[in-house]
Amino acid sequence: MIAYDDLPAVSANPVQLMQVFQSLLSNAIKYQNPENTPHVWVSAEARMGEIVFRVKDNGTGFEPEHAESIFAPFKRLHAQGRHSGTGLGLAICRKIVEAHGGRIWAEAKPGQGAIFFFTLPN
Repeated sequence: MIAYDDLPAVSANPVQLMQVFQSLLSNAIKYQNPENTPHVWVSAEARMGEIVFRVKDNGTGFEPEHAESIFAPFKRLHAQGRHSGTGLGLAICRKIVEAHGGRIWAEAKPGQGAIFFFTLPN
């Protein structure tokens, strides 16, 4: 299940913004706990001149010490054959968000899902 709140209009390249959302939603589904139905929530709020987007899932999560390294190109926390992908998705998300004047980060705990945040100027 993917649920979302009303999302604000932002000034961004629509193709690139779609790529960010596709990557974050794809990861939320790909790294789900096989014992649970995947649930993903997308929301946004205005804060101090920027919009903070949030993509939260109930997936496998990851150790907090990996919260920065997962945005490096080709960085994968799981063995190559376990999940499909190149390890470039989050690195591309970072490039896109930063090119638009924003920032991106993640918070997670193993077994408790992950939350990916990114900002865009308001």
